[in-house]
Amino acid sequence: GENRAVVISFFGGGWVGGHPRQFYPQSEYFASLGMVAISAEYRVKSKHQTTPFECVKDGKSVVRWVRQHAKQLGIDPSKIVVCGGSAGGHVAACTALIQGHEEADEDLSVSSKPNAMILMNPVLDTTKKGYGAEKVKGHETEISPCHQVKTNLPPCIFFHGTQDKTVPYENVVRFEKLMKQAGNDCLLIPAIGEDHGFFNPHCFRKKNTDEWFKYSMYQSEIFLWKNGYLSKQPDTWAFSFRNDAFQKMKLKSENYHTHRDGLKNSQIKFIKDKKGTVAFLGGSITYNKGWRDLVCRYLQERFPKTKFTFIEAGIPSEGTTSASFRLVRDVLSKGEIDLLFEEAAVNDRSLALRRSRIDQLRGMEGIVRHARNANPSIDIVMMHFVDEGKITQYNEGKIPEVIKNHESVTDHYKLPSINLAKEVADRIKSGEFTWKDDFKNVHPSPFGQEIYFESMKTFLDNAYYGFVADDDKVVNYEMPEAIDPFAYDRGTFISIEKAKYKKGWKIDSSWTPVKQERVRKGFTNIPYLVATGDRKTVKLSFTGRAIGFIGLSGPDAGTIEFSIDGGAYQKFDQYTVNSYYQHLPRYFVLASELALGEKHILKLRLAETANPKSKGNACRILNFFVNE
Repeated sequence: GENRAVVISFFGGGWVGGHPRQFYPQSEYFASLGMVAISAEYRVKSKHQTTPFECVKDGKSVVRWVRQHAKQLGIDPSKIVVCGGSAGGHVAACTALIQGHEEADEDLSVSSKPNAMILMNPVLDTTKKGYGAEKVKGHETEISPCHQVKTNLPPCIFFHGTQDKTVPYENVVRFEKLMKQAGNDCLLIPAIGEDHGFFNPHCFRKKNTDEWFKYSMYQSEIFLWKNGYLSKQPDTWAFSFRNDAFQKMKLKSENYHTHRDGLKNSQIKFIKDKKGTVAFLGGSITYNKGWRDLVCRYLQERFPKTKFTFIEAGIPSEGTTSASFRLVRDVLSKGEIDLLFEEAAVNDRSLALRRSRIDQLRGMEGIVRHARNANPSIDIVMMHFVDEGKITQYNEGKIPEVIKNHESVTDHYKLPSINLAKEVADRIKSGEFTWKDDFKNVHPSPFGQEIYFESMKTFLDNAYYGFVADDDKVVNYEMPEAIDPFAYDRGTFISIEKAKYKKGWKIDSSWTPVKQERVRKGFTNIPYLVATGDRKTVKLSFTGRAIGFIGLSGPDAGTIEFSIDGGAYQKFDQYTVNSYYQHLPRYFVLASELALGEKHILKLRLAETANPKSKGNACRILNFFVNE
């Protein structure tokens, strides 16, 4: 009666041999998290003279049997996770991707499709490009996951050795690309330099250490937590992934650091007061575990007598504009901040956010001014993270526009900055490591996380170098004139309860999608102001220089019309390039150069027609926001 989540694991062995005991260690780990863990048996050639097709049938039968016996097992039939390694990873993937191939006596009214997938060096291509083509001769693509990718597949995390000599690494890279192109949630974690079977613990594979077993379990735990299968957030992982590439480092990180006014205030505070509050603000690069946790550990080790409070304020897919408006809620309301790490957002250049140069400046300057107005002695570090676009521009001798914009703010306010984008680009160019095999992507591999941390550690070592004298005191930084008088430096939220509306709008106190569409975690079962279809007007009185709202930009996102202070109605399309696959919260700025200190009236309604790509004409408002 507890309705726990369940993980079903499938052993490897090329569809020829193997035993469920391979996944007993993983099962014990998952069970320790409060899940039901099953290590399943299925027919193999050595014992049952079967082919891979029977293996797939058995995998689907297992999922269906578990779902049929959910009540008896005490599990939630909507929280079935499949896991597997090598051929077992193939069986697990096929339960989600492959149509047909069911046993004749099965009750097909019960779905054999799992709700999530965790795959370890899985077989994903059964043609000559992958593994096992001779075992499925004449039907090479029939149970080949790479050839059966479609939309609405369960979320997936998978691990694969970059030097896998059994199942080519290229297969999983291609599978990840196909999954994302189809709008599926898919994350590949490369095991740098590792061969096949790296994920097995030492007790199962003598030549292995337990490093990758523990790390794959930790990342799986994060995956399960993010997707709602676990209630407890995973603890911090102590990275210990050292790679041969570290021995090839030629360039000095100091060349990519600009200290300007430095971090003297936080150093004095940490040493003299023996307490400190450190906040991390940004998007998914800040939200994800890795460099941030290592920086926290570094500070604790650097100042062992200091009691730290760490504030994690990263939210995936968000940039500096949204950060400037949520700064009070997510950071400043937590108390006086001594040190702020600000992600000079990768997302600011995203087409989905539609942030112009002016928006980028107003967002970043707004964060700095708001933070310094709250605490004039706060130290702020700006971090420029890398993506492939920035690497291309640096290789062409250009400075990325978003870095120019954010650096103009750091120069004006004399803030320290770390140009990790330039550092990674130069290290790749000098042959120290590669993007594809080592760093991987904008959400770095463990190796990439360490590259980030090693640079930050060097920066902090230099910033905190020197002696703190008895008469050293924390000082307030000078506040220069604003670069832009309309910078978002007094951002705050206005509740939807403050809006006035009649027929045509309603507050849905616990909104969830009707069609089981994907929604960013944390944005369901909460109140939204929702348009019901009629073109009636919402009215909001406010005081401020800017006005906007947080809306869900999903598959049915519509076009709205708005008017300020009785002016002509203007159209605003909520549908963005990423709307087709998920309901994503977006900060839509409607007006940003209004008269300071005056009261204004916003009127908002649905437009007659929506973007032709949208599946509807919906508007769902989580909050209004203003720049007072």
